[in-house]
Amino acid sequence: MAEQYLGSFVSIDCGEILGYFQGQVYKVDTSNQTISLKDVWKNGVKSTIHDITLRAKDILRLSLISPAQDEKLKKSDVGQGCRTESPRNKNGSNPRDSPLKFVSYPSASPHPYANPETPNKIRKAKSQRLGKDDVCFGADVNMEKDFDFETNLALFDKKAVLGEIQSGKQQGPANFGCKPVLNFRHDENVLESLPPTYRQIRLPCSPSKEFLTDSGLIVPSASPSLRGLLNETMDNMGIHVERRSESIARAVAEVSLNSLGGPHRLTPKNCHQKPVVVVLCGNHSEAAGAVCAARHLATLGVRTIVYLQSSTVPSFMVKEIELYKLTGQTIINNETKLPKDAVDLILACLLPPTFSGGDTGKMNGIIEWANGKRAPIMAIDQPPSAVFSKTLWLQIKCSLTADLPLAYGEGDGKLYLYSLSTPRQVFQSLGIEYNSPFGSKFVITLNESY
Repeated sequence: MAEQYLGSFVSIDCGEILGYFQGQVYKVDTSNQTISLKDVWKNGVKSTIHDITLRAKDILRLSLISPAQDEKLKKSDVGQGCRTESPRNKNGSNPRDSPLKFVSYPSASPHPYANPETPNKIRKAKSQRLGKDDVCFGADVNMEKDFDFETNLALFDKKAVLGEIQSGKQQGPANFGCKPVLNFRHDENVLESLPPTYRQIRLPCSPSKEFLTDSGLIVPSASPSLRGLLNETMDNMGIHVERRSESIARAVAEVSLNSLGGPHRLTPKNCHQKPVVVVLCGNHSEAAGAVCAARHLATLGVRTIVYLQSSTVPSFMVKEIELYKLTGQTIINNETKLPKDAVDLILACLLPPTFSGGDTGKMNGIIEWANGKRAPIMAIDQPPSAVFSKTLWLQIKCSLTADLPLAYGEGDGKLYLYSLSTPRQVFQSLGIEYNSPFGSKFVITLNESY
């Protein structure tokens, strides 16, 4: 009896755990109550297993699939074993233990593995769409009648409307007592410009310039004298140059690595193309941070060359220079020994001779070398370039400054603000209301405020 089903295509529902199988019957074992399928599909996906054997007690429903659409097969009773509740027969035996029987259903799809429930889903979706149309329009929608474009176009008085537009009388719909609708040119701003109100940093005096963070926070500029008082106050409170230098170095190293290409340049497999960075240092406190930044970059595999603007360095720079020498990298104080080959980045933390009492001719030679290298120049806490508009100065690509920026302009390139982790009490002692604009970062971008 079971041999007549060999070669037939069947669909077998084994419940949510085992899934839904489809395939061709090649073996029926009535003694062990098993059925074997080949060319198996599971849950509508072609299975990687060529054949599978299923037990009768795992089968909830078994149906015979006809390859032809017009073929009519008779349905036969499979007993009560195809129900999920698995009730007992009248004789007390479990129907899943009874011999295998087949139920055949006519297929609506010519493909032997088509899901018999698909047509029902399509009909259900169609009925849902019809219901939405009824709710929306309240009546049957007749789309067979063509729209008469010519008749409706004749109702539109083009000349009258064009005359109103040219005369400027057309105001649009009624404004109900509001301001009249204005006509704007293509290059005019339609939205009203409102003054920025997101302010949480206030200085004791009016700033000469203000900047905006990417989140819209206003950061005012500080005067050079106020910046000097900040450094002096930090020294008095125990935040000496050595502590500030580490914060400067981390910020400078972070921005420098992004400029150098980050992980694309600094990889163990790229030993023959290590980036070259030249650090130009003055003899002020921020220059100690520049030397510390050179040490940080050197430990990461960057080839660094530190140039000292003066042969006599202050005491707070001596220790930083000694630590930098431990990396085995180069340190010079003669401008003639600056590299003649191409470099990848120039870090400038210089002061002009008018600030440091240096040699003007020597400074001009350093500036000419830096501008002629075609490498990006990153300024670290230098005075704004507008101060040196009448003298030869660096062509700066970007600038880094701490906590409160100076009045930097276009000549100082893209502006970054980094945190020195300055305690709030330091600002309060100088009458500054300061809430950190950094959020979760230590370096943020500043934009021009208009």
